[in-house]
This record gives sequence, C-alpha cells and structure tokens, in this order.
Amino acid sequence: MAIYGKIDAAAFTQNIGVTNGDATVTKNAADSVVPGDVLEISSVAYIVKQVTSTTAIELHKNYAGSTATVTASSVIKRTPPKAVAEFVIKGGDSITDYQLVFVDTTEDGIASNKSRGIDGPGWWLYRTYNTAQGTTRHKAEKLAALRVAVGTSGDMADETVVADVLETITIGTQPSNQNTSSGAATFAVAATVDQSGTITYQWQKRTSSSARFADVSGATSASLVLSGQLAANTGNQYRVKVNSSKGAKEVVSSIATLTFVS
Repeated sequence: MAIYGKIDAAAFTQNIGVTNGDATVTKNAADSVVPGDVLEISSVAYIVKQVTSTTAIELHKNYAGSTATVTASSVIKRTPPKAVAEFVIKGGDSITDYQLVFVDTTEDGIASNKSRGIDGPGWWLYRTYNTAQGTTRHKAEKLAALRVAVGTSGDMADETVVADVLETITIGTQPSNQNTSSGAATFAVAATVDQSGTITYQWQKRTSSSARFADVSGATSASLVLSGQLAANTGNQYRVKVNSSKGAKEVVSSIATLTFVS
C-alpha cells in the first residue's frame, strides 16, 4: 500500500449501499479502493479500514447517516497520506479544524493560494483562525510534494482554501462613521470580484475599551444594522472581512466609528 497517492477527488462510477450504525459498505467491483483511502460519503469523511471483497468494504467507524443507496456522484475517493488522514479524520488532535488539501500544478501558480502559505504542489494540512486581535491567520504544512496535473488528480470542492482561478476582491465603498441619537445605525460596504465567485462577509467590532476586534455573531451580509445603541457605545469601531467562494485573498475594510449624539 502506498504511503500517499495522487488523487484529490475521484467520484465513484456506481452507487453504494450504506446502513446506519454499520461499518459495512457494499459497492460495485468497478470502483477500486485500498485500506487507508478516504471516502467522502455525502460530504462526510471515512477511512477504508478493510476491503473484504471486490463488492464490500469496512469503514473505520459505523456509518452515521441514514440507511440508503448513495448515488455515485456523492461518493468521492481521496488518497492523502495515510497516517495523517487517519490522525485528522479520527480526531487525533484537540484542534479539529484542519483540512487535508491537494494542490495540483495549476493551483500551485495562483497567488491567492500562496497568500495562505500554500506554495507548492502536493498534499497539505491547512487551518485558518483569528488571532487575539481578530486578524485572520493561516497555518499550512506540506505533507508530501507531488507535481500532478488536475487531469490526473481530479479536483476537490475546496476552492475557498485552494483557489482554481485568480480572483481579486475590490472594495468600492468603504464603511463610513455613523452618528446616532435614536440608537440606530447602519454600517455598509460595497465590494466586487473580477471572476464569478460569491462574496462573503464577516463584520467585526472593537469596543472603546478593547484593543482587539472580534467577530459579530450573525453579521455576514454587506451591511451591519445596529439598534439600541447608547452613549456607552460611543467609540465602538467596526470593520468587515471580505472573502469569496473562489478563494480570493481576503480584503479587510477600513475602520468606521460609532458616535452616540445626545
């Protein structure tokens, strides 16, 4: 068994049968797997523990979904480094937001991937997080260097991390300072992308007594509507992180300040 393979995403050609609470999966002999391969079944990752026959395999844990026939397009085979895949998928670390990603030779040349620390083709372990100041940070560790074209590897739907095209975000209208006497205020941003990605937003707030920005829960649209603001909220500052579904490099807006006018 190879320690690692070169398949990022290969859909099965035939449907599979799964049973809730059972690790056995029935499949067609045309779809080959080996122990250690990762199967993403309806977007949930499982490891192939054992191949019992050409038409049956055992997963590393019982299937958690409903008993069903799963369509072939919803069954994706991946061949990342075996030991690392097992460690991550089985939850071997207290940090659970790692992703196993594969970078093909096309993705390797895209600047936005390099901005996330992914600077070569092959298998990577990746995570992103906010610092204590609310700034986005990226942590990328290369596991295996492989120069493989997308025609061979296939392409997993992970464009927010490993972009397939270079997309650029432009903020045309920055958030502006807001004065309020009623307690209501709206901060807004206008942004565009030069490809076909969908823009995503995350507003952040820094209070007048804090040195850090923190995410505002649920504030994920182009505008942030506030109500019930008081004199104590004067000096609160807001900004928005703008990203895209096609993995453009993140852009952070300018800072806007709230002032309560009595």
